[in-house]
Amino acid sequence: MPETLADAFFHIAEKFRDKPALMQKIDGVYTDITYGSFAETVADLAYAFHDAGLQKNDKIAILSENRPEWVYTDLAALSLGCLTVPVYPTMSSKQIEYILNDSHSKIVVLSQPEHLASINDIFNNLKDLKRVITLFHPEDDPHKIATEFQDFKSKGEESRKNNPDFLINRRKELDASDLATIIYTSGTTGVPKGVMLTHTNFIEEIKSVKEIISFSENDLFLSFLPLSHVYERMAGYYLPLSAGSTIAYAESTEKVGDNMREVHPTVMISVPRLYEKMYALVQDNVAKSSVIRKILFRWCLRAGKAHYLSTNKGHVSYVNKRKFALADKLVFKKLRMRTGGKIRFFVSGGAPLPKEIAEFFAYAGITILEGYGLTETAALVAVNTPGDCRPGTVGKPPPGIELKIADDGEICTRGLHIMKGYYNKPEETKKVMDENGWFYTGDIGFIDKDGFLTITDRKKNLIVTSSGKNIAPQPIENLMAVSRYIEQIMMIGDRRKFPSAVVVPAYNNLEEYLKSIDCPAASRKEMAKRPETYELIDSEIKRLSADLSNFEVIKKFIILENELTQENGELTPTFKVKRSVVEKKFAKQIDKMYSE
Repeated sequence: MPETLADAFFHIAEKFRDKPALMQKIDGVYTDITYGSFAETVADLAYAFHDAGLQKNDKIAILSENRPEWVYTDLAALSLGCLTVPVYPTMSSKQIEYILNDSHSKIVVLSQPEHLASINDIFNNLKDLKRVITLFHPEDDPHKIATEFQDFKSKGEESRKNNPDFLINRRKELDASDLATIIYTSGTTGVPKGVMLTHTNFIEEIKSVKEIISFSENDLFLSFLPLSHVYERMAGYYLPLSAGSTIAYAESTEKVGDNMREVHPTVMISVPRLYEKMYALVQDNVAKSSVIRKILFRWCLRAGKAHYLSTNKGHVSYVNKRKFALADKLVFKKLRMRTGGKIRFFVSGGAPLPKEIAEFFAYAGITILEGYGLTETAALVAVNTPGDCRPGTVGKPPPGIELKIADDGEICTRGLHIMKGYYNKPEETKKVMDENGWFYTGDIGFIDKDGFLTITDRKKNLIVTSSGKNIAPQPIENLMAVSRYIEQIMMIGDRRKFPSAVVVPAYNNLEEYLKSIDCPAASRKEMAKRPETYELIDSEIKRLSADLSNFEVIKKFIILENELTQENGELTPTFKVKRSVVEKKFAKQIDKMYSE
C-alpha cells in the first residue's frame, strides 16, 4: 500500500476509474460520482490551493456536514502536503474562533450561510485566516475574502492543464511521517486539544484492519456520522476508499433509516445510539402486538440464540438450523430488510454498546462489530471481527497494536497508530505518553483470558460516594438503556451519599402508558411532573438493577422534559453526555433531590 493517503487515493482512483466512489442525493435522487471524476476534482482543487499561495504544512479548515466537497478538500490538501483541520458544523462562533486561531488555519471551506455569518462576526479576531471558500454563492461578504467553491476549483483546472506534472511531482516530495491533520478533541470537559496525526497513523491502521476484516470494491458504506470525528474519517472514509468501495452520504441523522433502504449498504459505521433506537423500535412493535405474536417473537429469539451459540461452538445441529430458518423467515429477515437487506455487518464505536442490544442483533443474524479507540489513536485500538466476535467486549487489538492494563486499571496502547502529540501543547502530551511510547487512554478496563478487551468506564467518570464506594456509571447506564421507557440517563453521585440520575423518558412510549392507565397528559411538561411517570421509571430502574450491589442502585432521579442534545451543548458529536455541563445546568434540581 502507498505510504501517504494522497498516493493511496490516486492509486485506487486509477484502478477503479469508472466505478462509483461517492453517492450524493440531489433533487431527491442518489447520484453517482466515479473515482475518475473524483480524482480530477481533487487535482483541480489542489492546484487552486497552490495558486492561492498555500505551502507545505499550511492548514485548511473544513466547516461542513458530510458531503463530497468535504473529502475533495481533504484529499486536495493532503496532495499538497497541507493539513486539514475539521470543525464541527454545530460549533459556536467562539469555538470556531479558538480552533482557527490555535491551528493557524489560512483557508476555511464552509457549507452554510450561517457559517459565513459566524466567520464575519469573528473575522477581526482571526489572526491567520486569508480566504473563505463557500459551497454556496456568498452574497454576504463584507470582508471580500469569500469565493464560491466551483469558481475556485475552475481556476485550478486551468492551472492543471498548463502544468500537468506539478501535482505528481509534489506528491513525490511527501513523506509518510508528514502531518495529515489536526483534529480537535470534542471532549466532555476542558479546552479542546489539537491531536496531530500523520499519514503513517492512518495508513498503518488501514493495513491492520484489512488484515482481520475484509473490504472490497463491492462494498457500499452509508456515511452519516460527522467526518469531523476521527472515527468516521478513518472507518467510513479512508478505509472504504482504500478498497475501492462506494460511500453514500445520508441526507441527515433523521433520514438514515430511509437512506439505508434506498442505497442498500453492505457496511455501516455508527455509534450505539442508532442500534439503541432500532432495538427500541422492535421492542415497541412487539409490545403493541397480540399475545400470539409476542409468543412467536420470543420463540424466534430463543431459536436465534441457540443458533448463534451453537455456531460459535463450531457445530450447528440440524434441528437448530431448521428452527433458525423458520425464525428468520417469520421475523429476522423482515428486520434485516429495514437496514436495506444487504448489510454484511455494522460497526459500533464512540461509546459503549449495551451487551443485551448486541446480543439481540446477533441472535437475529445481524452482526455488530463493537470496537474502541480515541482521536489520539487515529480511531482504533481494538475491534471485534466477523469470525471472532464477543458481545459486551470491544474485541482484540489488530496486528501491530500493543495493549496493556496499568496497575490502576487504565488501558494503555502502543504502536504506529499513536498520535505525534497535541499541537502546541508539549506538556499536555507528556501527561498521556511515556518515554517508552505507551499512550495512556484515560479509560479503565480489563483483558480476558482470550484477549478480548472490555471497557469499564472513563477514569474521570468514576463516582466515589461519600461512604467511599467506587461506582462505574457507564455499565449501569447501559443496563437502563434497554428499557422502552428510558430514552437517556446520566448517573450522578460523586462525593454524594448515594447514586442518583438525570432521566429523559421515551415520551412516545410514556404517553401510551399513561393513556393505558387512564392518566392521559397534554404535554411533555405535564407527563414529566406526573407521579405515575416517576413510579414507572422507578420500577424500571429497580427491575433492571436486580443484579447490582445495593450501593450501585440509583436511589433517586429527576425527570427532564427535553432530550439532551449537541445543540444545547449537553452531548459531544458522538452523543456522549457532557456530564459536567448537565450537572451544572440542572444543579438546583439535583441539589434539591439530595436535600429532601
